[in-house]
Amino acid sequence: MILKEILNRRSVREYKSDEVPDEFLTEIIKAAQFAPTGRAAYAIEFLVIKEQKTKDEIFKIAGQEFLKQAPVLLIMFFDTNKTPLAIQDLSVAAENVFLQATALGLGTVWKNLNSEWEEGVKKLLSIPQNYKAINIIPIGFPKNILPARNDSEFIEGKIHKEKW
Repeated sequence: MILKEILNRRSVREYKSDEVPDEFLTEIIKAAQFAPTGRAAYAIEFLVIKEQKTKDEIFKIAGQEFLKQAPVLLIMFFDTNKTPLAIQDLSVAAENVFLQATALGLGTVWKNLNSEWEEGVKKLLSIPQNYKAINIIPIGFPKNILPARNDSEFIEGKIHKEKW
């Protein structure tokens, strides 16, 4: 049941140095590629970064230590010529990444890219101008296991039926 991954998925900002197997990365990217997209555009491209030098350069642009520490950085880009719903498409794909990574025992976190950081990352990585990214997803084995969410955190009072 997918609810298990949803309950276990937590934002991870500290990673072990253990390498993430390539077959795990393939499964994670498959999960993202199979995410629904507006108008069936499927305009997302994937950039996998493992080299420490590149991660260090990204850290200089966007800050936050976990960008250097995570064994893998995944950046998803969309082609602005192919979809008008890119933010929605990338968000759905990112959630699939988070859940598949959790199922594989890996941790992730959403690292937002503001427009200034995005331009720096695109320049560093030679990304064409018609591509856009909204986040970076660090991936790795969590240094610490955070407790899963549970039913006591479910707030039924946030459900409104028919009218507010």
